[in-house]
Amino acid sequence: MFGSLVVIYPTPHEGGELVLRHKDREWKIDAKDLTASQSSPSLAYVAFYSDIEHEVLKVTSGRRVTVTYNLYLVDTSLEPQAPVVTTNAQSVSAFKTTLQALLKSPEFLPNGGILGFGLAHLYPFTSDTDLNEMEECLKGEDWHVYQACQELWLWPSLQMIYDEDRSGSEYGLMMDRIIKGPNYDSEYSSYKSALLRNLGGVSVNKTESTGLRLTRSSTWIHDRDMDGEVITWVSPFNDRNQLQDTSMAYGNEDTVGYLYCSPCLIARIRDTSNRV
Repeated sequence: MFGSLVVIYPTPHEGGELVLRHKDREWKIDAKDLTASQSSPSLAYVAFYSDIEHEVLKVTSGRRVTVTYNLYLVDTSLEPQAPVVTTNAQSVSAFKTTLQALLKSPEFLPNGGILGFGLAHLYPFTSDTDLNEMEECLKGEDWHVYQACQELWLWPSLQMIYDEDRSGSEYGLMMDRIIKGPNYDSEYSSYKSALLRNLGGVSVNKTESTGLRLTRSSTWIHDRDMDGEVITWVSPFNDRNQLQDTSMAYGNEDTVGYLYCSPCLIARIRDTSNRV
């Protein structure tokens, strides 16, 4: 499920406005006034993503009659006749044009690098989620970013960034998949070092830092020096899709370890001499 469609019938009533909120913005839809202004009987409707906060104000008189539909993404290979979600070509084009202009500048990451995009919407991530499959479920501006990066040959992908601090810190470990409860020996290792040394994790920055170089002090590793990668954040990293990961640690006593991980979109760009 990715959203809802609400159809409002033109029944006489007062109040009952639908209020939508997202990212400190608010919209109020008064369907009664919309339908009353039409020359013939009409329905009003509004569609919104599932992470939009919505509220129906009090109906003070009459009856407010609505029908609500849950909207789902479908596997079009299995049901070729099913409707599919399409994106706004104009929005994709505008973002692509802006990004392309940046890539043409010899001063923008001349040696190449990684672009990071914090996800704008909420998604149903679990410990069993396949990130490659979830890329097909991106919506709104997240999909615009992904599609534009694909067209510019920037190899966009969803990544999970692990962090030991639930409230967020400056650094994290980037993984190309969700790790489901890895076990480790707490006498010789830690959950974080197991992700980094044994499972392909890469130390990254979660905030924008000019001239940042990630070394041993920012990787949680104390027994070997492993450099990380620097992300240039185009839109701020956020943890609204945060998933708590647990694991069993074996040592003198068996304990449960915790890490928190959040998804983001990254795109890798080449140096100026090899860009499209």
